[in-house]
Amino acid sequence: MRDGGARKVGPIHRRAFDLPVSRRVYDGGVSIRPLVLIAWAAALAGFVMLSVLAAFNDTFPGDLWLAHRMQNIDFTGFGRALDSAAGSSDLPEVIPICGVAVAALFLARDMAGALILPITVAARVLITWVLKELIERPRPSAALVHFEDQPSTFSFPSGHATAAFVLYGLIFYFAALHIRDMRLRLPLQAACVAITVLTGIQRIYVGHHWPSDVLGGYYAGALIVGAVVAVHQFARRCTSSQPRDGSFTRATAAIDPK
Repeated sequence: MRDGGARKVGPIHRRAFDLPVSRRVYDGGVSIRPLVLIAWAAALAGFVMLSVLAAFNDTFPGDLWLAHRMQNIDFTGFGRALDSAAGSSDLPEVIPICGVAVAALFLARDMAGALILPITVAARVLITWVLKELIERPRPSAALVHFEDQPSTFSFPSGHATAAFVLYGLIFYFAALHIRDMRLRLPLQAACVAITVLTGIQRIYVGHHWPSDVLGGYYAGALIVGAVVAVHQFARRCTSSQPRDGSFTRATAAIDPK
């Protein structure tokens, strides 16, 4: 019997438990990376299945009913609010918003984020175009929904929904990393969520997409954001042996004092 029933801790385990909590997750025996990779791969498989269904079906069950319910909404200023949100995902507004975000990341000394963000936003355009050309789902017809000036491109996935999820999803993520003050961070993150949701609604409201197109756009955007967050976290670990000074680091320090 050992004195007091204490169990000896080997050098490998001792080194792991001497690390801060955030470092134990990545470097110790609590690695979540395989689980995250499996979850992302499963989500990708789900998107592939959804895309195949969209390629062989012009609409999904419930698309027409929900589109009609959306187009019947007649609140004062509702359409204008939707148009403003969707406009935030158009190129003339995406460029300055992305530029401000990149400048903020430079000020936060997050060089990896400042490089990854514009590359991802630009690559999203190509990804969406390729998906549309592969799936070739037609836009809603005038016989089924009301619209004006229907775009000539294919419908699935919604480019606006994907763009909103990618840009504002990444801004949401970087805000969580770098903005300590909740009075600034939470309104910014709430605005990101609101713009993303309202953009999807607007695409249905104006008759340019089916609800399932918007769902596919959100799905594709989530996959892109998930992959980019993983790349960014890996880059941060490779470029610095010390945790960055952000909100996540402060939270870790609070539960794991030196």
